[in-house]
Amino acid sequence: MPRPAAVKASSEEVNARLTAQAQGRRIEVVGARTESTTLWANPDGTMSVESFAGPVRFKEHGRWVGIDLTLVKNADGTVRPKAHPRGLRLAGRTGATGGDLVTLGQGDQGLALGWKGALPAPRLNGAKATYADVLPGTDLVVEATRTGFEQYLVVADRQAAERAASLTFPVRAKALRARQAADETLTLTDARTGATVGRGSTPYMWDAGARGENAPGARTARVDLDVADRGEGFDLTVKADRAFLADKATRYPVTIDPAVYFGTDFDTYVRNGDTADASAGVDLRVGREWQKGEARSFINFPRSPAVTGQDILNAELNLYATWSDVCTPSSWEIWDTGTASTATRWGTQPAWRSKVTTSTQTYGHTNCGTRWISEDITSLVKQWSKTTNTVDTVGLRATDENDTAAFKIFASAQTSFAPSILVTYETPPDPVKDHVVYWNDVLQETFRQVGGAPGPLARAGAMVHGAIYDAANSARCAEGALKCLGDPYLVKATASNGALPDVNSAIDHAAFEVLKSLYPTLNFDDEIAAARSTIPAAVTDAQRAAGTEVGEKAAAAMVAARTDDGSAPIAPYTGSTEPGYWRPTGTGDGATPQWGMVKPFGMATSSQFRSTGPAGYTQMNTLLPSQAYADQVNDVKSFGGAESTTRTADQTKAALFWANDLDGTYKPPGQLFEHTQILSRQYGTTVSGNAKLFALTAFAMADAAIVAWDQKYQTNIDLWRPESAIRLDGDGNAATAADANWQPLSQDRNGQHFSPPFPAYVSGHATFAGAWSKATQAWFGTDQITWTATTEDPNALGVTRTFTSISAAATEDAVGRVWLGVHYRWDGTDGKAAGDSAAAYTVTNRLKPNTAANWTAYETLHNLAGCQEVGKRLVAEHRWTSWQCTQVQAPEPDHTLYVK
Repeated sequence: MPRPAAVKASSEEVNARLTAQAQGRRIEVVGARTESTTLWANPDGTMSVESFAGPVRFKEHGRWVGIDLTLVKNADGTVRPKAHPRGLRLAGRTGATGGDLVTLGQGDQGLALGWKGALPAPRLNGAKATYADVLPGTDLVVEATRTGFEQYLVVADRQAAERAASLTFPVRAKALRARQAADETLTLTDARTGATVGRGSTPYMWDAGARGENAPGARTARVDLDVADRGEGFDLTVKADRAFLADKATRYPVTIDPAVYFGTDFDTYVRNGDTADASAGVDLRVGREWQKGEARSFINFPRSPAVTGQDILNAELNLYATWSDVCTPSSWEIWDTGTASTATRWGTQPAWRSKVTTSTQTYGHTNCGTRWISEDITSLVKQWSKTTNTVDTVGLRATDENDTAAFKIFASAQTSFAPSILVTYETPPDPVKDHVVYWNDVLQETFRQVGGAPGPLARAGAMVHGAIYDAANSARCAEGALKCLGDPYLVKATASNGALPDVNSAIDHAAFEVLKSLYPTLNFDDEIAAARSTIPAAVTDAQRAAGTEVGEKAAAAMVAARTDDGSAPIAPYTGSTEPGYWRPTGTGDGATPQWGMVKPFGMATSSQFRSTGPAGYTQMNTLLPSQAYADQVNDVKSFGGAESTTRTADQTKAALFWANDLDGTYKPPGQLFEHTQILSRQYGTTVSGNAKLFALTAFAMADAAIVAWDQKYQTNIDLWRPESAIRLDGDGNAATAADANWQPLSQDRNGQHFSPPFPAYVSGHATFAGAWSKATQAWFGTDQITWTATTEDPNALGVTRTFTSISAAATEDAVGRVWLGVHYRWDGTDGKAAGDSAAAYTVTNRLKPNTAANWTAYETLHNLAGCQEVGKRLVAEHRWTSWQCTQVQAPEPDHTLYVK
């Protein structure tokens, strides 16, 4: 397989490789250092890069200095870390009037936190400074973190608690402004630019707990934080929960803890039932803590450019275990997730995309001690290397989130033990970055922004990915007719400057121009700039220009082809009050009634795969009195009701997993695109392969929408939704009984039950699923693939499902609509069958592989294995149908690859 594109090695990196090989030891590429990454050349010719979740060094007077949070005393009695990126300073002994407790930064960006009252000389222990008895029975502790500090009060008893219950810290910050959120988080911004430069997490207080001081499981309470502007600064008032302090169940000492930090690194944990921001702290919690809800952690790692596009040999995640309830090995998991932020809470977790590995390493308990642990995440970093992200995120969660014995804590990026990923790679000789998946991510984000019915979204997906395919195919064809990806969809574009088009530039501008045409009110300038910035410097300006031109031509052809394609809105569809016929159910008029007349992308006509009708019925007056109709109504009535006792817990999870009917989610086409990404990553599909895979999948889903909406609106049976059939007494069928209080399981973010605003027969979800299933099975050549995925439906956040076949996933998607209470079973079976047929037609007749009457020499490779790998890839990615390798001349290892 061709490998993804890599950053061109610098002369220093080349020299480091030579030195490492000559001296038999690894050599650091010093010029590649950043505050959070280190690059080495290894003696065996490979490269290794370690990326930390937080800064590990900073520049001082032009040289890199490693962060060392160990506190030491200065000659004047003040205290400082040995090396801190923002020049952190702590007070020594002070007089009765107090003074600056902490100073952080210098000049306009400096901040000074004061203390009103005398401070004793602090007791130092590592990164902590303890000022004993600053108030009677109360110690003040300041802990240095990598980008800031954490200060907390340790209150010895109830008598002391009364004095420490409310304290004001004066803050001097000449050019910083403080803004407080509803959850008590604090944001520090530059007074001139408004840019965020620092923040404080939600402050908390906790008691000593039943298992001893500082043990997890302690009782907690929120701390009230008030901010009041004051001249060139502000006052920070910390108000403890007096009821918590007075509660007889509270075990002293009690710790009151606000924190402040500066920087762009980020990790956090979320806990079920807790709405606070836990970032900026020193803990990453995993599993169910004693007497608390289950917790999950997220770690953002800044992407090292050295990793992108490389042939990854090995990757390991390094975490420092600081706590476990026991030493008995207990299972926890590492996942690939979406990016976490300060807004991340239990109810707003980023997507849990796929599970990477399961570990049972358990350390941190007194009997087994704290220690570094490493886990192999090679498969995940291989996936990452094929994308152009600037941040990659891992999620940590317990396998059994009800087992308190499995609870663990790992050190965060703010500590001296920041999480890291160590990657060893071999630079591929001829790399290509995958920009197809990048634009699919942009497309999915656009779906979330614009919302609406799935038909227009599927059309947008087909237009974007169809243009991407033609652009990538045009760029490859410019290398020679044998290098084409296959038949063009609309156009085989050429560049006027005669240069070889850069395929990434072609992909970028095809997607960009189509998206601009589809959504003129949205701005995609940042997305195109981000994509362009990842193109290797070795690509010449002429190649970039040539790629841009063919991309724009591919986009123009697609936009022109879809002009007047029948997708323009028509008069509202209000339905009928006659029994059996669709009528509004509270979610509006019938959505996109014109969609069954839209020009297909792959099919010959929009009605090409129209089914006969539900159970073969073509008229409502014969359908309603039938036993088949009664069976369908009673089936969904039993399984799909909000209060159903027939539906199992797993069926409920499945129904909500596949829902994604609400605006703000990636909708059904987006969810299936996400599954396509997972399968593509598992198979190591290249950028050229993805250009065709995503185009075929997108065409199949776009036509699925047309097939489904043709049957919803263009036949004699525009069938009412189950909630209408069940709640209204009027179908004239003695085998059905009305229930005016019945509601579907389907619900919005406010818990209001609803049905989507279009007729029931056939199911759009099922038709999409059938089309996607057939297209992906045809591409990968098998149905038997195992993968794990998640969902964006707000009622199923964090739910994951594992599938062992593509068809099983599609079938569950279809029947899940019955369990959700919004469709009859025949809506799913007939819709899935129609989607299958539409996709089968498309993959057979569109974007066909190259063909040749006779065996044709494709290229000569150095050895048989390499020749075989390229041949397998060309067939697997549907560029050619057959291959064979022939030795050029024995005993030389060179082989010529022939295709036809």
